[in-house]
Amino acid sequence: MQTFRHYIYSILEEHEGGFLGKSINFSLIALIIANVLVVVFESEKEFADKFSTALITFEFISLFVFGLEYILRIWIAPENTESPHKSSLKKRLRYMVTPMAIIDLIAILPLLLGFFFDGNLLILRMIRLIRGFKITRYSHSMTLLLDVLKRESPTLFSTFFILGTLIVLAATGIHLVEGDQQPEEFGSIPRALWWATVTLTTIGYGDVVPITIAGKFFGGIIAILGISMAALPAGILASGFSNELNRRRDQYRYHVAKFLDEGDVKLSAVRKLNKTRQKLGISHADAQMIKYELKQEIRISSEVVCPHCQKGFYVSHPAGTLKVTRHD
Repeated sequence: MQTFRHYIYSILEEHEGGFLGKSINFSLIALIIANVLVVVFESEKEFADKFSTALITFEFISLFVFGLEYILRIWIAPENTESPHKSSLKKRLRYMVTPMAIIDLIAILPLLLGFFFDGNLLILRMIRLIRGFKITRYSHSMTLLLDVLKRESPTLFSTFFILGTLIVLAATGIHLVEGDQQPEEFGSIPRALWWATVTLTTIGYGDVVPITIAGKFFGGIIAILGISMAALPAGILASGFSNELNRRRDQYRYHVAKFLDEGDVKLSAVRKLNKTRQKLGISHADAQMIKYELKQEIRISSEVVCPHCQKGFYVSHPAGTLKVTRHD
């Protein structure tokens, strides 16, 4: 039973298991994408009425598959060797509060809520759309994005806090300047918040604009200020992506160096190294470059004999064959 549980773990969590494992994972990805498309097209009343029976059947099939997947993932949680807990129960409880497990639980909520609410409620459709986030489990790029957001969350929070403060200040300023002239748009600070938001974020719909000279001058200052503020989150995320990629490359470099140092060329060791590369989201080209650079950096010292004086000396060179030729 433990062997079978480990096999299921290798399929669902490590995305292995040969042809069967790949088929299961691709089927789950296809089902997730299909669920998102169904929710989108189901918002068209004619489509929903025409294929109502097929849509209900598809929904029950999806709920059954996602429910079975959720139960299996809880069951195989003890196979996670990276968990700090040793108890199977604690490992399962710890898994149940992870973000991906919560998304899996939300994916099957429509079945539970459908007993109490009308199945056409907008909230149920929104919950079903959350199933799209399940695909992040199969995308290394999405995992990278989530890791960057997690690491940069304090900086991003500070940035958005400053942006929110500026929006309130901008709304207050335009209310004082334009409130008497345009009471419907700027008669209060809450009313002016819409203009302040679209202006500071550099969107500028143009549906609400200042008409006085003072209001236009103030709006120009806010627009210029918004250029720098809107660029801050993008710059933080770009820097975070770069740092995270470098961190993962360094981590992969460590594994490659250990692999070369041990000299283990068994198929199992090669597969383990490739699995590490996939887990870290390192491209095949980057992995080959790291291996090449490490092979050049790893140098050995060999004793050679001078062909002229026949004296021995040591030469430091990259790992491989050292060839010494005599030039007359």
